[in-house]
Amino acid sequence: MSLADSPFVDRLNTNYIPSDPEILEIRALLVDPADELARLDAQIEEMEFALSQLKEKRASLKAPIDAHRALISPMRRVPLDVLQEIFFSCLPMPSMNALIEPAEAPLLLGRICRHWRRVAYSSPMLWSSIHIPSLNYDYHSHALTSKLESVVGAWLERSATCPLSISFFDSTNYFGSNIGKHPLISQLLAISPRIRHLELSGDAHFLRPLLQLGPEDLSLLKSVRIQPTQNAIFDDHPEAANVFQIPTLEDVSLTVVEVVDPLSLPLRWSQLTGLNLQCYRIWTENGENGGSRL
Repeated sequence: MSLADSPFVDRLNTNYIPSDPEILEIRALLVDPADELARLDAQIEEMEFALSQLKEKRASLKAPIDAHRALISPMRRVPLDVLQEIFFSCLPMPSMNALIEPAEAPLLLGRICRHWRRVAYSSPMLWSSIHIPSLNYDYHSHALTSKLESVVGAWLERSATCPLSISFFDSTNYFGSNIGKHPLISQLLAISPRIRHLELSGDAHFLRPLLQLGPEDLSLLKSVRIQPTQNAIFDDHPEAANVFQIPTLEDVSLTVVEVVDPLSLPLRWSQLTGLNLQCYRIWTENGENGGSRL
C-alpha cells in the first residue's frame, strides 16, 4: 500500500496517540517505503561520489587550460603607451587629487600583477597628485604614522620630476601636541619646487613652513587654497604671506579667522584669474573681531 493511501493520513501532523494495534499497523506500512528510501539514499551517495570525482577531474584540467589561455589574453599584448593611457583614465577627475587608498588608482594598479606594477611605478604622471589625510600623532601608534610617512615618501619618489598637485588635510593634530614640526609637512618641503597646486587645511602653526616659502622654493605654484583649523595664520607671522608673492600664482582661496584687510595681502592682483577670500568673525576678550567675505 502506498503511504498516500494510508488510513492514518488524517492523523498525520497531529497530537494523536495511536493504540498498540495501530502502532503495529504503522510499522508494517513503513517497511516497503523505508526500504525504497534506503535505496534512494544509496544511489544519491553513489552519484554524489561520482560527481565529486568529476569535479576534481574538471578542476585539474581547467587550471592548466586557464593558465595557457592567460598567456594569449589580449590584455597582455596591449602596447605600453596604451596601457599607460588606460591607467591615467583610472585616476580621479582633474579637480580631485588621488587618494592613498589601496582599492583605488594608482595604488590598486600596482596590486594586479608584476607587469602592471612595473608599468604603474615607472609612470611618474600617475603619481603627480596626492591627497594626504594626516593621522593623529598623539593617538595612533608610531608604526602606523611611520607607515603613512613611508607611503607618502614612496609616492612622491615615483612622481620623479613631475609638477605636483597636493592637498593636505589635518584636523587631528594641533600646536602644543607631542609633535613639533609636522613630519608630513617636512616631506612636502623637500619637494616644494615641484608643487603646482597646493591645498592646505590644519593648524596654522604646521602650515606656516610651507606658506613662508619664497619664489625660489615654489617656482611652479599656480594655485593655493588655505583653510586653517587652529590658530591665526598671519598674527605676528607676516612671513606666512610669502606664498602670495609667487610670480606664477594665478588662483588663491583663503579662509582666515583673524582681523585681516584682504586688500593688504601682498597678492599680485594683476595676474590673478581666481580669488576667494573668507574672513570670519570671532569673539575675543575685547569683543567681536573679524573680517568679511569676498
